[in-house]
Amino acid sequence: MEDTSTIDKPFLTYQEQIKKLKIDKGLQIDDEEQAIALLKHYSYFDLISGYKSLFKDKAGNYKIHTSINDIYALYCFDDEIRAIFLKYILMIEKHIKSLISYSFCDENGEEQQLYLNVTKYNYIEKNQDEINDLVSRLKKIIDEPKNYPYVKHQKKKHNNVPLWVMMKALTLGTVSKMYSFLPQKIQFSISKEFDYVHEGMLIQMLDLLSRVRNVCAHSERLYDYRYKKGTIDDTDIHRILNISVKKNNYIKGKNDLFAVVIIFKYLLSENDFQQFVNKLEATIDHLFDQTKCIESKQLLKCMGFPDNWKDIRNCSKTI
Repeated sequence: MEDTSTIDKPFLTYQEQIKKLKIDKGLQIDDEEQAIALLKHYSYFDLISGYKSLFKDKAGNYKIHTSINDIYALYCFDDEIRAIFLKYILMIEKHIKSLISYSFCDENGEEQQLYLNVTKYNYIEKNQDEINDLVSRLKKIIDEPKNYPYVKHQKKKHNNVPLWVMMKALTLGTVSKMYSFLPQKIQFSISKEFDYVHEGMLIQMLDLLSRVRNVCAHSERLYDYRYKKGTIDDTDIHRILNISVKKNNYIKGKNDLFAVVIIFKYLLSENDFQQFVNKLEATIDHLFDQTKCIESKQLLKCMGFPDNWKDIRNCSKTI
């Protein structure tokens, strides 16, 4: 028989998990059958381990009257905001793909060998390995198009896959990389479509959006997401909302979920942005209807949102 004394997280039956939560952890569970159903559907790791932190006090114990339903409410909230953020990231993704394919082809032409030519990118030494990798990925899609019927059709009928067709097969991460390696002239022709966004800003914005898109697509925890690669540029939105500064840096809206909201402000149409904020506000309000164990300031802090975040509705993009 295996010695589980050396295993940090030994296997527990559902009944043992319930006992651990109630007796050892002090979580309120009034209906054990319902709690087991939740654990069966979502797993202890995803539901409890993933969403318990907001319900713990400084000593690591559950706050008084916290139940498994409170944790489930936060889980559902995260699920809902993933769907909201993904919807609007996809809008931006389609727009960017259209702009890149148009601007590249307007400058170079529609033949596939042009976007497969590394010299059509900013092929300086520090970029060469990544550009070579990008072009290899594009070639592979053309050479092995079985998962992309529209690519297969273009290749068979015209022996050419224009960039606007290729774009449909690319992830936002790949599109983000492509934009970052385009010559500045083409980058500018794309970024000028968005008010007060320059080429460098758009590179950062697309990279962050591509990572958040992956979080949403893979059902990873979103509400307390942090961008590990860096930060987005300071914007007038940061100043207008009077976001606090520490060591000359804004403490919110730089590498957190509110940074994504700021990006949406610049890259979405005004109508789409207003719809996004309305949906997000309603979802946050619904969470507080479902649980009284989370304070508003606590949640907003985890999300990287300033207390006055809703004022972004009426912010101009520049002072």
